[in-house]
Amino acid sequence: MLSMSSSHEMPDVGGDPTVSSAWLSVGISNDDEVAADNLNNIQIEYPPSAAIPSQKIPFTEFTQGHRPRAYKPDLSTDPWYPFQSHLDFEFAELVLEAALNKEQVNHFLKLLKSVHSTTEVFTINEYNDIQNTWKAASHCMTAFKKEVVCIDGVDGEPHEFVMYYCSLWDWVCNLLKHPNIGPHFVVDVQHLSKFNSLSFIHFIDEPWMADKLWNIQSKLPPDGKVLLFILYTDKAKLSSFGQQKGYPVVAHLANLPMSSWNGEGIGGGHVVGWLPIIFKEYSGKPQFANFKNAVWHELFRKLLQTVEKKSETGCWVNCWDGVAHHFFPVILILSADYEEQAVMALICGVKLNFPCPICLIPCDHISEFPAQCELRTSENSTFTVIENTDVYHALSWDHLHANFTGKFGDPLWAKLLRILDKAGHQAMARVEKNFSEMPHWHMLNHFEEALSISYTDGIEVVFACHNILLQNTKKEGYLLLCCLRAYIEFDLYMNSLVVGWEVVSTFNVLMQKYAEKEDNTKKNWNFLKNHTCMHVFDDIEAKGVTCNFNTKPNEKMHGPLKEKYQNHTNFKNVAQQILDVDHLEAVSELIHCRISDYEAYMETNMQSTIGSNTNNAEHEDFFHVRLGSQIKQPLTLEAIEQRGMIDKAFMQFCMKLSKLLNRYFEVTQKPLLGGKCIQLQVNHEITEYQYIKVNFESTVDWCQYTDHLWCNPHFHGHSCYDCCIVGNKSSPLALVHPYDAPTGPRLMKDVHLNLWRSHEQPWESAEIFSVESIICSALLYPDNTRPGEHLVVDMIDTDIFLHVQMMHKAAGHH
Repeated sequence: MLSMSSSHEMPDVGGDPTVSSAWLSVGISNDDEVAADNLNNIQIEYPPSAAIPSQKIPFTEFTQGHRPRAYKPDLSTDPWYPFQSHLDFEFAELVLEAALNKEQVNHFLKLLKSVHSTTEVFTINEYNDIQNTWKAASHCMTAFKKEVVCIDGVDGEPHEFVMYYCSLWDWVCNLLKHPNIGPHFVVDVQHLSKFNSLSFIHFIDEPWMADKLWNIQSKLPPDGKVLLFILYTDKAKLSSFGQQKGYPVVAHLANLPMSSWNGEGIGGGHVVGWLPIIFKEYSGKPQFANFKNAVWHELFRKLLQTVEKKSETGCWVNCWDGVAHHFFPVILILSADYEEQAVMALICGVKLNFPCPICLIPCDHISEFPAQCELRTSENSTFTVIENTDVYHALSWDHLHANFTGKFGDPLWAKLLRILDKAGHQAMARVEKNFSEMPHWHMLNHFEEALSISYTDGIEVVFACHNILLQNTKKEGYLLLCCLRAYIEFDLYMNSLVVGWEVVSTFNVLMQKYAEKEDNTKKNWNFLKNHTCMHVFDDIEAKGVTCNFNTKPNEKMHGPLKEKYQNHTNFKNVAQQILDVDHLEAVSELIHCRISDYEAYMETNMQSTIGSNTNNAEHEDFFHVRLGSQIKQPLTLEAIEQRGMIDKAFMQFCMKLSKLLNRYFEVTQKPLLGGKCIQLQVNHEITEYQYIKVNFESTVDWCQYTDHLWCNPHFHGHSCYDCCIVGNKSSPLALVHPYDAPTGPRLMKDVHLNLWRSHEQPWESAEIFSVESIICSALLYPDNTRPGEHLVVDMIDTDIFLHVQMMHKAAGHH
């Protein structure tokens, strides 16, 4: 357990913007009326063209505004239309998901008819009934078009290429008119600031909070609103061995909250195109790269042409609430790996003199981080057909490939293995042992032979090697370990502009020192993925936080496409078959959403009619602590005291509990029963729980997240006693083992690796705390070289990392 002096609060940022913002701090807004503002108040500003005055709202109202909004569904038609009944739709949905063929469906229907006893109407008699109804329902979502384009190849002969795409404009209009998606749509660009008791600090999270959109909307007509498109392309392996590939184009609408467009369902990513893959029979000549780029841009232009005219003049759309808005579509973000970015930017790859798709830095200087670097400019790019869109500004840093696989996965991990191998079998065995002693945690994987696994994040590596690669004996390995720690901090600090720059600069300085000390190697650290980090902070200011342009959520969509290929196609001319199924699944999702909303609305009305309290249901998920895994048989205090003979943590348990309860009544100034101090008897019973579910407010984005804490001697075959950070609140209660004993002078190793060290109190010093005082969970790693001491694993996520940085700051660590 880690003890803190106060409850879960945001850090004090007075004058230090580097850790002030929950997402990104980019400056301080002075306000003459600061005395009238409360801590954490939110200020919302709109561009002048919107003609909307700025607002100041309490922080509690701002967070509540993120809750789902209820609406009244259209009751004039059945939500399952054009299906004849809800049962018909459920059956058709099952057939679609299970990929049943015609013969299987007809046989299934015969069996159903023989046992049919429900009172609900079931009208499907054969496979064709399902197909005809799906065909009637398909107009609910934008259908795909097929277009053949003829382009002269490198051999001078014309070649035909097939492009499948749907209208971006029709797709986005469906979202704008959807009664469940439309209410979450953000029409005007906003600048948000949070009051820190001194001034308002501007923060950025969503794309519609960023600077680029502010500048674009300011140039539009007074009634103009910006539609923000995020486009992603990449090849996907459809067959198990990768011989069959697909080339999807995925679109997101960034006017929606990140949780919607970056998630699943109707408001999430949607396949809007399917590009052809140019196979090797067309290659073999130097002009092949230019030919491939020409084909890609000619076909991609077909998709962009669906919004080309609207981007110039705008178009009025009647939205879900009947209010018309004048929208101008813009391609804000192009999310792709380097190979795809090179195609979009019309460059030929890493072997160029200027290989960066965004700037014109020479290839022999890409390891440098100049303050300014000349950016590429758009001239004949396909994307110039869309107003206010610059392909080189839309291209974004790829977190997945540049950091996880680009920096650690290959260079750092491979070098660390070489150093450990050089250190000998004994050192490698100790590292393996350290890996095995990492406590089980829901966000960490555990392997029996850790050094044989390829890692991409390196979180566990720092703690497994901290007492092996020492500064005085393994200088090369120690320096590499410092590089690894700086790399992980850069990844976690992606939300803080100033600190992020400092950390990435530190990482590169350390890497240069390591490269100078490294011997017997030909590794070139002057690689492009390292250089692309210099653009990430400009991307954050212009487009919001990195998850807005990360390729990871989009690559997750490759899995469902592979399933469609394997379950729904005959493995010939698969593009059309996959897109047909994808379209029907989108229609099914739409109808399913309508039914769910309809049933929720009817249930709410029914509860209101019978006078039940619906407010409890609305706030069901907004709790702080819930207990679970209850021990069926209550324990008497006498039985618990007897545990103290074996387990010193329970020594004087009754006295500790009585003291805590009496102090509670004293602090809260509540009257004691009978006016006497509480004296617990040995026959009093206590109910024991082995699980706590904790909802807490994140220091990263102020949203609610959940931790799961276990206190179970037999949790999946292992003992599990989780740790947590606590504050000062009251009841229910938990017996807690403190880890706040003094650790002595800070070790130089802890300074270099930025580690927080804690020391456990004697076992008999266990204290009783209120579970309401739990802030969030914490993972401790035992340091076997110093008995009783543990290291806080602060690199699991940004939230615990920021908590520990606050503790470093409070302790005066530098």
